[in-house]
Amino acid sequence: MGNYKIKDLNLTLIESDLVKAPGIRELPLTLECKVLYKQLQDREAIPESIRASMYPEHVDSSNPMANRDYHIAYYGQIVKAYIIQ
Repeated sequence: MGNYKIKDLNLTLIESDLVKAPGIRELPLTLECKVLYKQLQDREAIPESIRASMYPEHVDSSNPMANRDYHIAYYGQIVKAYIIQ
């Protein structure tokens, strides 16, 4: 989340205890996680029908509905869970 979004939404960042990513005071349930594994989606493993509807190549990349980028799946371990007071 870019700093401009944080400011525009009047959110307050709070330093986490164990990880670098901050917590957000206005969203008090906090799960601090450690990344165990990450992997880029395999384009060829995604069925053509899903690629055509979810990753359209004919849409101009300036269109907000353009979704040409394949995502990264993250697997993590919760190392701490708490409510920001």
